[in-house]
Amino acid sequence: MLRVTQVVRANDKNEFYLRETSINPDHIISVNESHEYIMLLHQNNLPRGLNKEHSFVEIYLSNGSRVIAVGTTHIINEKINISKKLLLG
Repeated sequence: MLRVTQVVRANDKNEFYLRETSINPDHIISVNESHEYIMLLHQNNLPRGLNKEHSFVEIYLSNGSRVIAVGTTHIINEKINISKKLLLG
């Protein structure tokens, strides 16, 4: 399983929180940089404690859902590859 820090919108207002979540790497369709969440960070709309240097990715899953996670596409792709190797044994 792939463990990431997910950015979750709390409601229709611009309120967000962070939580740890696990994703099955076999269900990931694509991983893209999220410019929207980088802008939200620079506008101070994301939770305190995040550094202005943080990056965010959109992880698209086979069921049509999207997960916003803290990290770069490179880091997330590395985690995916490690998770798949562990699952295969």
